[in-house]
Amino acid sequence: MISVVIPVYKSATTLVALHERISQVAALLPVSCEIVYVNDASPDHSLAILRQLPPTVSYHIVNLKKNAGQSSALIAGMAFARGELVATMDADLQDEPENLPTLINALKPGVDVVFGRRQGKYESPGRLLTSHFFKGMVHWFSGRKIPMNAGLFMVARKDATGDFTSYLPHAPYLIGLIARAGLQCATVTVDRPGNAFGETSYTFRKRMGVARSFFRTLRLPVPKPGPEAAEWLNSHLLADHLYIARKQ
Repeated sequence: MISVVIPVYKSATTLVALHERISQVAALLPVSCEIVYVNDASPDHSLAILRQLPPTVSYHIVNLKKNAGQSSALIAGMAFARGELVATMDADLQDEPENLPTLINALKPGVDVVFGRRQGKYESPGRLLTSHFFKGMVHWFSGRKIPMNAGLFMVARKDATGDFTSYLPHAPYLIGLIARAGLQCATVTVDRPGNAFGETSYTFRKRMGVARSFFRTLRLPVPKPGPEAAEWLNSHLLADHLYIARKQ
């Protein structure tokens, strides 16, 4: 099974189309599929839309009680993923679900994570430049473990990322955890369309904040294994969880 984990924040305009497109892709996959939607305390009516989605594919609604940020929302969602493979992607349709089979096929033996290497004019020239600068820093300061132009559109093996939940109290950056774990990474090139719903919110200032989170994640102490991670998630972040199974 593959679990597609999607953070949801101000995503009301895209959720219905996103769910429909993933359902269509899931019907063609050689493995079963589920979606893990993580409502990151979205201030719009995204949660209401999630609760009305049809069971054309099995899905979870992980509802967080406070805004945790993109990486923490993804890691929280991964804790509920039942698949041997876990995909992560944005909810704004710039990460196109139709590229999921390509990422899955690139997950060869010995590879833990396949990143979608984004190309295209999906941001303004200035923001593409700051994005390239930030991703270059991640590439070099990860000891070149993280490929250039790697974003959070990826497919990973669940057993390689299973202990990431233990870092949640420290608000880690997901790609930083992949780097510090020394996971074997690969990339496939995917076209990323422009955002039909407006300019991305990833300003230079916000990207520098993510960069600080990346460097801080590399320095985090290794947490002790045990049930404390699940307990912390349940007590500090989780408001409620709903699983809707696909009708046979």
